Amino acid sequence: MFASARMGFLYVGNGLWRLAPAFDLNPFPDKDRESKTWLSEDTGPITAIETLLEKAAYFHLGKPEALALLGEVYGVVAQWRSLAMSAEVGLTAEEVEEFAPAFEHSEMDKVKALCR
Repeated sequence: MFASARMGFLYVGNGLWRLAPAFDLNPFPDKDRESKTWLSEDTGPITAIETLLEKAAYFHLGKPEALALLGEVYGVVAQWRSLAMSAEVGLTAEEVEEFAPAFEHSEMDKVKALCR
């Protein structure tokens, strides 16, 4: 049972939409990393990448598909520093360092290892 069910969609042109690989993610470097949407009452908030992979079948994803999506999201998130300092976002080097704990942590290291 979900505590909430929110989804994001991406417009891909020609009147077509697809499910976004990630949605409503907010970096809070000073807080514990977790999802506010629980996978189930048994698992509670998501705090580990293993939890997501264990429940991939719940979303009709096989392990290869789940790893591919995980790799796609990781590839984007891994570029967070350059995006944060780009003209579009415009964070200073000091602000980027303040946000680093939200993006650079042991779970990202696990994902990197899984997606090799």
